[in-house]
Amino acid sequence: MSKRSDLITQITTNLSGHSTFVLSEELPFESGGTPLFEKNMNTVYVDEEELLVEQLYRTLDQGNVNQTTTTINAYLSTDAKNQLSDINTVVANLLIARNAITSVTDSNSDYETEITDDVITYTFEYNFITV
Repeated sequence: MSKRSDLITQITTNLSGHSTFVLSEELPFESGGTPLFEKNMNTVYVDEEELLVEQLYRTLDQGNVNQTTTTINAYLSTDAKNQLSDINTVVANLLIARNAITSVTDSNSDYETEITDDVITYTFEYNFITV
């Protein structure tokens, strides 16, 4: 299974106690110039995996040891005027979903918020490093 699939499975589990929020397995495409996560409030969208392969070091036999960083973004939009009381718990549950990805050297997650009109958009970034 892919890291994206594993992440989606864990996010679904982590959000199961929050009936206001759902997860879409669709990619966060745009419809009519507006991203789906802005049209469908309180729905989490997980983007495709982005891979970055870098040479970590060269071995004595001229081989390479590479480090691969897999980055996955997730998006969630909510109403800024009527902020839900459990949003902090939801954000925490989305951040710790990274722990479901195994066989990695390191993993981290972070998020940013952006307010446009009366919509708060949370952009989550998950990074998984393997050697």
